[in-house]
Amino acid sequence: MPRVKVDANLKKVQFTAREREFVYGVALKYLKDEEDAHDVTQEAMLLAYRHREKFRGDSRFTTWLYRIAATTALMHLRKQRRRPPAVQTPFDGDDQTYEPAAGTPSPEEQSASVQTFASCERSLGKMGEKYGSIFRMRFVEGYTEEEIAERLGLNVATVKTRAYRARTYVRRQLEHERAA
Repeated sequence: MPRVKVDANLKKVQFTAREREFVYGVALKYLKDEEDAHDVTQEAMLLAYRHREKFRGDSRFTTWLYRIAATTALMHLRKQRRRPPAVQTPFDGDDQTYEPAAGTPSPEEQSASVQTFASCERSLGKMGEKYGSIFRMRFVEGYTEEEIAERLGLNVATVKTRAYRARTYVRRQLEHERAA
């Protein structure tokens, strides 16, 4: 693969189409989804451009580019795992027909999801607002512990502890309801 074209001052960098395809291939290997791979390719190419001065030439350029692409793909996967699946609400259209998209939950799954969410809300109501607000922000809205700590004016350790306690309590309550 040809080396990236870099001028003497590292101000102009031109990536070739082959390098972009290389990054896309790495992203696709990790993500197994073409749309996500395109997004990660764009993000990785931007990172490579922003950090171009850190390429020392100790290894091949493609090795450096591979690490950026792989790390970006892994971070994308980690973000997806952190986000809880969205709770689907019933369709409330007038006389329109509703064709669910591929991969969307069935009405039974949607109903179970709504019931589970309602059970979680009841459990959180029993715990008190200091746990309920953190649980909602962390596991429903998808904020990080750092963001929650900043918004609520708490230590990150406090947020982590309360989120853990709330999650454990809700899990026990849901298991108890299912067993009954």
